Amino acid sequence: MLLVLSVPSCFGQERITTVSSQDIVKAVTQAKGKVVLLNFWASWCGPCREEIPALIALRKSIPEDKLLIIGISLDTDPSAVAAFAAKTGFNYPVYKAGDDVPQAFSVQAIPRTIVYSPTGEMIESTEGFSSAEDIQRLVARAMGS
Repeated sequence: MLLVLSVPSCFGQERITTVSSQDIVKAVTQAKGKVVLLNFWASWCGPCREEIPALIALRKSIPEDKLLIIGISLDTDPSAVAAFAAKTGFNYPVYKAGDDVPQAFSVQAIPRTIVYSPTGEMIESTEGFSSAEDIQRLVARAMGS
């Protein structure tokens, strides 16, 4: 089943959609012309929780027609993702990773951020906490700024 990942999934919802690696690849492919930032996280991960406000601020500062941010939770319990999303106030779509996602995207540690250029080429992949400035630099580089 193909999911449309370009619309926020968690706003006001009690359920979080689970996505497969193919769903994510399709979203990246369909976002040609935009920088795509994938952020793999979990509600129990301290560095992830520290990083998320920078992504929320980034979403506010760069229009959606230039940057697609997708949050992918590695929590095993969808209700934990939904509860965290409800109190966090994400302004970008958030999903629960399907079983194939961590291996497909080589997620060995979180947070993990992968940035794709507007042509769909992966240009950056980082593991561990990134500061707001680091994230802004990654996105600016992907935008050619």
